[in-house]
Amino acid sequence: MATDRARCFGSGVRLPNTYERLLISRFLIPGAGGRLALLIAAIGFAGVTIGVASLVLVVSFMNGAEARLAGQIASADGHIFVSGSRLGIKHPAQLERALAKIDGVEAATASLNGVGLIGVNGRVFSANLQGFTPSSMAKSPIFRGKAAMLIGTAPDRPGTLALGSDLATRLGVVVGEHAAISTIRNDNGEIGLVNYDFIVSSIVRTDDLSFDGQRAIMPVDDLRRILNSATSATKVSVRLKKPAEQNAVLGHIRHQLAAGYTFATWQSMNTALFSALAQEKLAMTVIISMVTLIALSNILSSMVMLVRYKSREIAILRTMGMSKKSVIKVFVGVGAIIGLAGEVAGLGVGLGLKAAKDPIAQAVRTQLSHPPMELDVLLSLPLAITGTEIAWIVALVSGGVFLSTLYPAIRASAIDPATVLRYT
Repeated sequence: MATDRARCFGSGVRLPNTYERLLISRFLIPGAGGRLALLIAAIGFAGVTIGVASLVLVVSFMNGAEARLAGQIASADGHIFVSGSRLGIKHPAQLERALAKIDGVEAATASLNGVGLIGVNGRVFSANLQGFTPSSMAKSPIFRGKAAMLIGTAPDRPGTLALGSDLATRLGVVVGEHAAISTIRNDNGEIGLVNYDFIVSSIVRTDDLSFDGQRAIMPVDDLRRILNSATSATKVSVRLKKPAEQNAVLGHIRHQLAAGYTFATWQSMNTALFSALAQEKLAMTVIISMVTLIALSNILSSMVMLVRYKSREIAILRTMGMSKKSVIKVFVGVGAIIGLAGEVAGLGVGLGLKAAKDPIAQAVRTQLSHPPMELDVLLSLPLAITGTEIAWIVALVSGGVFLSTLYPAIRASAIDPATVLRYT
């Protein structure tokens, strides 16, 4: 019958036929005498389940940490940065409009950038100075409540200033107080320190240390006066609708803009940070993967014990005409079912816990009105995992399951029926 024929799979490898499938189902539950093998198989199943679930959660947490970090870093300025020559950008408004028309771009904001000293009551620190036109400031997510917590109002009037929260704390200044910006000016060979008085109109917190600890934002005309600059912009910050499409959008920007511009991304500007995060993610994944593969050794152990327990039945089947290939397929099938069932269960547990993360976090916050900072960060961390990463986990564990069944299956096929039946 056609149903009894083995079906071809791949290059000459055949799926188990009817009697092989019956033997697989029989060997999965070896009976009273094989309870120890069944226990070890159950431990292997549980180990694979826990290992796969841990892999899913670890990868999800690391992706969430990277996404949060990316959001904090990119939220302050943007995802792609277009800079002009040393003399600045000649027509920043036109460049803003051209970049805003590119597919995938949410907003483009031109700014003038420089460095200086900021002081309050004798406390002086270096600061990264940034100037916006009124239209650019209105488009900036910093002052629209999308990328930062803002205390006060945007510095859109001459003589006003916005400070990063950490910088304001170190200066000991609050909204409404005065701060002085100092720069070194070289006028016809005479070098002197020039001070400019500002009123702090707002304090900005983005949770990005480089921004909160050093940024001072003001109207572009004030910054041009401080820097003695003829240009009104040195950089255009581009925010994307979907940060994952960064490389594609960057390609479109390079294609549409003429030569003379340089490009950078928020990732390239924080290479060391993201490299460390990637290494940590790889290390955690490798460690959990090794634990999962160790759990597969329980499947190998249970299969070896099953071969010993079923050696007489294997010998009888061999004398009845069962081939070595069939024996291998039967024992590979038994081990694969145990391992793959654990893999499926692990994926279910891992993805289920990932989906239940928000309700669990809410329940913990309800029980602990003021959770510790470390716990609060963990509870608020987003979880994310891609289909590619799930496929990688499935491939890794499936390969380990297959390899763990090969040795006992080959050992079972090598049983000599005459020797076994003579001494049993």
